[in-house]
Amino acid sequence: MSAPSTKTIHDLNGTWVMSKTLSDDMDPSLVIQGIPWIIRKAVSWATITGNATQTKDAQGHTLLSIAQTATGGIKGETETHKIDGSEIVHSSGMFGTQRVRTSWLDLTNNKPAPGVRTGEGLDPFLTQGWLEESGNGGSPGHILVNVKSDKSGWTAEQVWGFALIDGKRYHVKKFIVRNREQDQRADVRVVYEYVPPKP
Repeated sequence: MSAPSTKTIHDLNGTWVMSKTLSDDMDPSLVIQGIPWIIRKAVSWATITGNATQTKDAQGHTLLSIAQTATGGIKGETETHKIDGSEIVHSSGMFGTQRVRTSWLDLTNNKPAPGVRTGEGLDPFLTQGWLEESGNGGSPGHILVNVKSDKSGWTAEQVWGFALIDGKRYHVKKFIVRNREQDQRADVRVVYEYVPPKP
């Protein structure tokens, strides 16, 4: 289902399922990331579910943990984000070791709060087509994630937020995956459907 109004970039808590019909084909990005054909095929058939937990630490920084599961024999993984721009090293069975930096992103304000990124320098694919939502006090309405694979040489720049698709509001992640040495690029929009908790 589409996302309820209570779900925002500041409250992603809950269960989200990747929509096969609304999302772009991920195969071009997986090719750049060096994923073998048989695994890419399994991903194309799998139902991918993320269970998100969003909290704050003692310093007030937002912590976001997403436990991902998939059908078709694909091993589940948990990705963790500390939304303060600091680097986290994440080990993935599928993608290997990655260096991840996650920040708040404000696409409407050229002079945001300290530590908040603006859209300056970002590709238009990442910055356009969003609902411009914010939390209390005008807090930023998006998340920016930068991922780098030291071993495979690819990078992934991501913007997360909410967008209207066919008149309905969905949680969306946009990716640009690149391997500059091989002059490769893939643009991907991934759309998530919200799964309400069982009564």
